[in-house]
Amino acid sequence: MATDDNDTFLAPPAVTALRQESVENQGRGKIERTSSMDILEEREDLKEAAEQTLNVILDLGLDGVVRWVSPSWKDVIGTTLDSVQGKPITDILLENKSVFTDAVESMKKDDSRSQIIRFCVKLGPASLLGKASMDESIDAEEEQTGREASELDNVLSLEAQGIM
Repeated sequence: MATDDNDTFLAPPAVTALRQESVENQGRGKIERTSSMDILEEREDLKEAAEQTLNVILDLGLDGVVRWVSPSWKDVIGTTLDSVQGKPITDILLENKSVFTDAVESMKKDDSRSQIIRFCVKLGPASLLGKASMDESIDAEEEQTGREASELDNVLSLEAQGIM
């Protein structure tokens, strides 16, 4: 007949104390995290990802003002971060200036789904996507008049996906 070792020997005091503490903490679970801690951690993860990509991450307030933009903004759009942060997103858009406002309103009504929008911005001089850095695409542009081609070279069509 086999006997349980736990019944025949006394547990060391440290083990007994840990077992008792475990029983007392059973209702509490693991370390509790607040939602603000989660948000801060997610924001830091986004910042890290944004520094290593040509995708732009933009934090837009519900009022339509740009709160933060990833460092890749300068490489993609070609203007400084300061020229965008703290400014209304409508100042940056070339057309359909209400597209972000409409998306925010839609998300306010149903925040369980993300919104995807398309919009255009004017490229700045530091953009890696400008005509000077994309000489191999010149052949397709040569069919257009000089003025039309130059205007198109300075406009970037973008797609954004937003969540609350």
